[in-house]
Amino acid sequence: MAIQGIEQNVRWRDSLEEAREEARSEGKLVFVFLWHHNCGGSKTMDEATYPDDAVRAYVEEHFVPVRFNTIERPEVEESFNSGWTPTIIVEDAEGREHRRSQGYLDPKRFIGEMALARVKDAMDRHDYEAAVGLSKEALERTEGDPAREPEALYWTAVAAFEVSGDRDDLTEGWNRLLETFPQSEWAEKAGYIRKQ
Repeated sequence: MAIQGIEQNVRWRDSLEEAREEARSEGKLVFVFLWHHNCGGSKTMDEATYPDDAVRAYVEEHFVPVRFNTIERPEVEESFNSGWTPTIIVEDAEGREHRRSQGYLDPKRFIGEMALARVKDAMDRHDYEAAVGLSKEALERTEGDPAREPEALYWTAVAAFEVSGDRDDLTEGWNRLLETFPQSEWAEKAGYIRKQ
């Protein structure tokens, strides 16, 4: 159900089971959007984020989107263990969660978030070759985003190391992270390499 008066450009599904089956047959991930009509962040995403042409194209290419109004379907909110809207969850066709974000995202940050979800899916599947390519895209999609670009740098280095087995790939990538975003949470996670 769309928010009244808002044109929806994303073709939402309303059945999680059908979305998972479609994702399975098309080799995509499932994108779950938990929202409700009294939530300002949800309304703003419906007004500004989802109608964006780049967002729509990115979602259609890589995801099967499904949305649930948590007021009308409170059991869905509980099943996803989410007490806040908007909530974005990316899972695979088997229902394994790979990424979660809560709160409003504008189009640029939304695409960066979804690009990171694709990296995380590849990493979780141990498909490091795919993760290398996806992490390069994530770096482009998160450029200038101080919350997501450091994470993209972190996973780029991890993926490169997993493919090559060369610890220099990890330390070089993480040193770049430490130099570019020294105060970030991801720099904290990688900072131990300078203490060894």
